[in-house]
Amino acid sequence: MEIWARWVVGLVVALAVGGVVTGWFLKGLRSYLNIAKPSGRDVPNWLIGLSERLFFTVIVAFNVSGAAVAMMVWIVIKIVPNWELHVKHGTANKPLTWSSILASLCSMFFAILGGLIISGRIWWWPG
Repeated sequence: MEIWARWVVGLVVALAVGGVVTGWFLKGLRSYLNIAKPSGRDVPNWLIGLSERLFFTVIVAFNVSGAAVAMMVWIVIKIVPNWELHVKHGTANKPLTWSSILASLCSMFFAILGGLIISGRIWWWPG
């Protein structure tokens, strides 16, 4: 029974808590930096975040070698389009790019935390 409890708690922490905290963090940071919501139709941030947290939570839970490197590579892949705009249009997109990087790190933190809970490396339940 404990394994199911770890999976439930780990996924709730990674997906639900991580989604709320990362969304709050990104919104607050962009408000502080006075960054307008990016225009255009794109894949919603919440869907990207949910997918990455689910994938990396499972990777961490199963202790897959190279998980940290994969997380950093994923962040780079996500940032490349923003960075390209930054280079083409000067410093206009620099705050947007850095806020995206920081939000990605926040999201990865919750994926790691959820994975560690699932694997039992962080677990407080008796038994």
